[in-house]
Amino acid sequence: MRTMGQPWENPNYGNERRRRLRLVLVPLVLAVIAASALWLLRRSATGDAASPAAADAPNRPRSVTRSVPELMTEAADDIPGDAGPASPLRDGEFNPGEDETRPAAAAAPGDDFAARKSQALSLYRENELEPALAEVQAALALRLDDELLELQAKLKKEIRVQRNYDAARTANFVVLFDGLEHDEMKYTVLDVLKSAYAEVGKELDYFPDQPISVILYTAKDFSDITRAPVWAGGMYGKLDGKIRVPVQGAAGQEQALRRVLTHEYTHALLHFLAPGCPLWLEEGLAQYFCGDEPVNAGQMIPLAMLADRFPSGARAALAAYMESLQAVTDLVEEHGMPRLRRLLDELGGGSGLETAFAAAYGQPFSRWAGQWRPVQREE
Repeated sequence: MRTMGQPWENPNYGNERRRRLRLVLVPLVLAVIAASALWLLRRSATGDAASPAAADAPNRPRSVTRSVPELMTEAADDIPGDAGPASPLRDGEFNPGEDETRPAAAAAPGDDFAARKSQALSLYRENELEPALAEVQAALALRLDDELLELQAKLKKEIRVQRNYDAARTANFVVLFDGLEHDEMKYTVLDVLKSAYAEVGKELDYFPDQPISVILYTAKDFSDITRAPVWAGGMYGKLDGKIRVPVQGAAGQEQALRRVLTHEYTHALLHFLAPGCPLWLEEGLAQYFCGDEPVNAGQMIPLAMLADRFPSGARAALAAYMESLQAVTDLVEEHGMPRLRRLLDELGGGSGLETAFAAAYGQPFSRWAGQWRPVQREE
């Protein structure tokens, strides 16, 4: 019989000790891992790790400037030699994954989340980016919200890009720009905007009370901020009321800038005048005021199908743009701009298209659209 000595003399003592330690440490380690995972999950929903939630397809796309020649080039590349008729309408002309027509949340008494969300959106429209981000994060700490998660990601990008931007101001515009890239362009941009303010404002009989922000980007920053395709010449955001334009150098840019800025400024005015303006009318007017010439379209798409979105295919989108410009040009040439202004006034007052069109032109829109055929123009 072996006499038991000291613990360190027991050959099984080490194994028994390790077994007891495992019984204590394993649950402790698992608890720490679970707590860490929960903390990371919460942080990913509300903090720096948050990724914007993909929004559903918006009812209306943001304004994206593209010219008929650009679309014709894109459509030509898209059409096989013996291509048949274009496919039916599908998705929007450009879907950046953001619905810019969503209204700010109305703050109910005692609803701190709604108040902070409304304040965040208001600050964003005023280009107060860092205070807007603070309000977004305070609201997200109270409640998760897809729109605010998306805005949070966007604000972080814009703060990074605009950190060293300069500003040039007039009574009607604030132009934000990279001083190294665009300093020589700012006066050209301000001159073009001044002309657009006077000319388009006179035609539509509307001059905004508040200055409109115009942001000049490099092509890379424009793509990063807006997620627009490479052909986009500019964009007006209905959520924040800003015009965004990619600008490359100063030489030979005035004509292109004039077209893009006038196009997007028209969208800005129409957003104030008639937020419910059908897309064909909005895009037609934007092209009309920036000087695009009507081009005969070989394909007719019912205008009623172009009220909320344009087709995504290049060939059908080209037809939609050309048809929109033709419809607006025909209305102006046949009936004059005052009746078109009446149409916009009625739409801005809350009337539907049928009623508004009848008040301006003496017949419902459906009857006119059913009979309308574009005037054939010499090319």
